[in-house]
Amino acid sequence: MTRVKFWGVRGSIPAPLTGRAVEDKIRDALASYEMHCIYEARNHHNPHPGAKEFLKNMPFSERATYGGNTSCVEVLCGEEQIVLDMGTGLRLLGNNLFGKMKQKKGLKIHFFISHVHWDHIQGLPFFGPLYVNKEDGIKNWWNFYGGTSWMATAETCLKGQMDQPVFPVSFKEIEAMTYRIDTNSLYDKMNFSIGSVQVKTRKLNHPQETFGWRIEHNGKIIVYTTDNEPYDPNYPDPRLLELADGADVWITDCQYTKAVYEGEVGGVHRHGWGHSYPEAVARTAVLAGVKKTVLFHHDPSSTDKQIDDIAAHCKSLVEKDQDVVAAYEELEIALD
Repeated sequence: MTRVKFWGVRGSIPAPLTGRAVEDKIRDALASYEMHCIYEARNHHNPHPGAKEFLKNMPFSERATYGGNTSCVEVLCGEEQIVLDMGTGLRLLGNNLFGKMKQKKGLKIHFFISHVHWDHIQGLPFFGPLYVNKEDGIKNWWNFYGGTSWMATAETCLKGQMDQPVFPVSFKEIEAMTYRIDTNSLYDKMNFSIGSVQVKTRKLNHPQETFGWRIEHNGKIIVYTTDNEPYDPNYPDPRLLELADGADVWITDCQYTKAVYEGEVGGVHRHGWGHSYPEAVARTAVLAGVKKTVLFHHDPSSTDKQIDDIAAHCKSLVEKDQDVVAAYEELEIALD
């Protein structure tokens, strides 16, 4: 079994829906349903068409939301459980794992940390299973993989965000109660194995050291390249092409539109900020022969409709047999 599930899809900072945004969605959905009822009554003599079926056929951005939690993606490769980044979506994943943890008397999770900007690590202190004591018979084993060339190592950053007075429980307390914690240093062009899973790393173009991942299992390829800025939209970074080559699923940063990136919208360009846009993503997907591109790390300022539009634009730029979708919380992709 090879499966991907998204628990947090936003970039930079959490972006929950406001009460006004929820109210607007409800109002617009009710207005659309009212018009639908009038149409059905006039043309098909059906005065009460099913609301459930109507909602099912509405555009995603009108009936739901992509979500406001920051980066966190779960990858299951047989018995191996990998978590890509630890944004606020990690809290939701943790809440979902208590049943499995109790059933198996412990969890073994490999946490792959692309980099230690806040939106990629801030969920760790709120990961519920982290606080389960080994004295209760639960053997949780946490494996953290992170870079070494930041101003501080990944390990130092993870522990530092839990130092007093910014958090009430120190990482030393977590280490004392946890069955096992391992930290693993990463470098560019690394190749290593986790059971039957093959992993390759490459550095990406982002402020401070950031890693992309290529995960291979049972003939399936999952690639994760959040937080990457194109050097040239027409000539993708060879490192990106190397990772994405022939991928079944490529999860990648597409935070802006090209107009926002260039400063034509908003008045401030985003050059050097470390994020991408549809034209560059599509070009890479075509050259790398990606089967399914999943747009990720949505801008906190983007509405659900704007994310819809970015995905539709990107899809219009790839080949007809290539799929493009925007990631949303609880999206699941089964590869076998």
